[in-house]
Amino acid sequence: MEVLILTNSFDGTSNTIQEIFKKKDIKFLRWNVDLWDKYEIYFDQDHFSITDPVGNSISSKKDLKILWRKPFIDMMNFESLRSNENKEADSNYAKSEMRAIIHSIMAYSRDKKKHFIDPIDEHRLPKLKQLNIAKKYFKILPYELSLLKKKVSFKEAITKPLNNSEVGDKILYTTKVNQDELIRPYPWFIQKAALGGKDVTCVYIKGDVYFYSCEYERGSENIDWRTEINTENQSKWLPFINKNLEQLKKKVCELMREFDLNYGRLDFIQDKEFFYFLEVNPNGQFGWLDFIYDEKKLILHNKFVDAFLEE
Repeated sequence: MEVLILTNSFDGTSNTIQEIFKKKDIKFLRWNVDLWDKYEIYFDQDHFSITDPVGNSISSKKDLKILWRKPFIDMMNFESLRSNENKEADSNYAKSEMRAIIHSIMAYSRDKKKHFIDPIDEHRLPKLKQLNIAKKYFKILPYELSLLKKKVSFKEAITKPLNNSEVGDKILYTTKVNQDELIRPYPWFIQKAALGGKDVTCVYIKGDVYFYSCEYERGSENIDWRTEINTENQSKWLPFINKNLEQLKKKVCELMREFDLNYGRLDFIQDKEFFYFLEVNPNGQFGWLDFIYDEKKLILHNKFVDAFLEE
């Protein structure tokens, strides 16, 4: 068996995963898509192969497993492009073709076996579909999405993106809003605000569930803990302690089986005795959570790799 890791050169989690592969004597090739012009990509009518800058190769002729990590097309480097006159057009064309190549690789291998993590899941399970399914297992905060005008008035409301959170060079985090002041026409996802409570996340790996909570103090103006990321006073994440933890884990497993996902990071808000489901990211980051218990044991990374290899 050989493994192809689809990712980028900045992916710290892949750094750890590849070290685990080395210890397990698993042959792998890491394709950093941002360094796209350093790799040889070859397709013919029978197979595809990828060769890295130092000559290591993998091929679909072998028993090949693909680990979908973070192959971000937008991070592709174009400093080597020879054409300056049409650089933007050429780079856009290259991005489009590389996207097609990556999709083809996933499609080829998907015919043989289900992927442990599959980018198709993000299209199969958009956030609105997630909420519709999750309400059978957890409480959800009431919401509406409207383009022209509101139909429901929430005493206090928040908005957040359903897809890409980038707005120009800024990030649209979960934000408290006045529904009557929103720009129309525009697609706004509006949800009843839970201004207090505690941010809780869990990592699901093929039937195992690991819960964590954040010390971030949510309030009327401080809604999204992510605004603190990479700041000096960033709030800590700790193991989540709750008397109903085993029941919560059981519900997560039931939900993830219905989602048909091997892996995911789920986000919740605990507000007093209520536990609200927010969303699941089928390829959510988990690396920083693994250093909470013991950075030498790397419980999540090792469990992730074992589950991937067993699938």
